[in-house]
Amino acid sequence: MLNNFNINEIGKKSRFSSRKRIIKPFELVMSLITALGDKSVDTVTDLHRYFVKLTETDVQYKPFHNQLSKPEFATLMKLLVDVALSEWQQQILGTEVTLSDFKRIVLQDGSSFAVHDSLKETFKGRFTKISPAAIEVQVSWDVLKGYPEEIAVSADSKAGYDFLPDANTLADTLFLADRGYFKLSYLESMKGCSLE
Repeated sequence: MLNNFNINEIGKKSRFSSRKRIIKPFELVMSLITALGDKSVDTVTDLHRYFVKLTETDVQYKPFHNQLSKPEFATLMKLLVDVALSEWQQQILGTEVTLSDFKRIVLQDGSSFAVHDSLKETFKGRFTKISPAAIEVQVSWDVLKGYPEEIAVSADSKAGYDFLPDANTLADTLFLADRGYFKLSYLESMKGCSLE
């Protein structure tokens, strides 16, 4: 999917690039993927530096910034994500299953936040030397509806899998969760779900 021809063709389809320029869709996307995979990227200037280094061009900051600020850039990225999800969906689910076969698509994950140390008795953190007090916000997000089904706040030391949706509610649902939630008893409880 991430090859020169495909990305440049999607660039034309999105009207991001109507003619050949120094900043081609393939090179831009590859430099962005590389840059965003590095934790030291904080600004658009950092993205520009990655692009110049990887492409060995002398593109100035202003034309680079102009490409990122075009509305067509957002369209290009959306089309690329659509293609990637379609490709990966087929690899993971197989060719006989499509996303339209599911009535619901639910994402589950949690994020930790340090809170004031005086709350350590109520909200014990996992990493007590760094943050004696921390909370974990667990969210189950309904992708098709576009809003959270459930939000829970707990001590960061409490296991995340305690906040997974009841297995009986997951019939006809594509459920995506962090592998840190893996628990055999939870998977076992899904066996009784009707998956018609």
